[in-house]
Amino acid sequence: MFPELLSTKLITIHTLWIFVAIAVIVTTIIGINFAKAYGLKIQFISDNSLLMILSGLVGGRILGVAENYYAYFYEFSFESLIKTLYVWDQNISAIGFVLGMLIYLYYICKKNERDIFKWLDALSPALLIGFAIGHLGEFFAGINYGKETGLPWGVNFESPAIKYAVPIHPTQIYAFLYTVALVAFIIWLSKNKKVIELEKNGFIAGVTVLLYSFLQFIENFFRGDDTIAILGVRLPQILLLLTSILAGVFIYLRYNKRTKKSFRN
Repeated sequence: MFPELLSTKLITIHTLWIFVAIAVIVTTIIGINFAKAYGLKIQFISDNSLLMILSGLVGGRILGVAENYYAYFYEFSFESLIKTLYVWDQNISAIGFVLGMLIYLYYICKKNERDIFKWLDALSPALLIGFAIGHLGEFFAGINYGKETGLPWGVNFESPAIKYAVPIHPTQIYAFLYTVALVAFIIWLSKNKKVIELEKNGFIAGVTVLLYSFLQFIENFFRGDDTIAILGVRLPQILLLLTSILAGVFIYLRYNKRTKKSFRN
């Protein structure tokens, strides 16, 4: 666990932010290549990249604070509100970051009459690769950690921020591995002849959201960090399952070839 890559009296460089920076750069480069393969104009994204990233940071911060509200609002005060603006505390949700970016992408696509589903198909593999890099950063930062385990690959984190002093599930590494596997599958799927011949865009994006959300849902069974719980179930886990179901409904409704008449029969 190396939460700080460099620490001096003047500056502290957090390892997580280095991985986030690498993730953004790699995602951008790979996203450009995929967008070109889909015949999309890169300038459309580059002209809006700054506001898109800012939208992602806002979305990531909002969801990050919501998931860990107890760390900010143990008492309601002006100081508590100000603390929510301290983005350097590394509490930025990756899912919230992507949601913020997607909301802005939807806005500019609608404004400029572009096919957002085609953009989502093109960017899905790149975003997953960015997530994979981010999961490694989470491991070194000691966040999003797992429950205690007796399995041989359990890890010890020597940090007061982690409530376990025994080996725990390296859930960040689990997330890295299943995300890399998902990247390989999505790239293979995008080259499948039947998928290429689909009349409507959005299939790749839909499958990506369905599978990644479901895998994150499974991962949460092994998570040990604190978050909001409803009837003993982690709130992020509930939201991930709902997201996966909605993605499945989207795929079914968008690509179901049966007519209403045949459905009634």
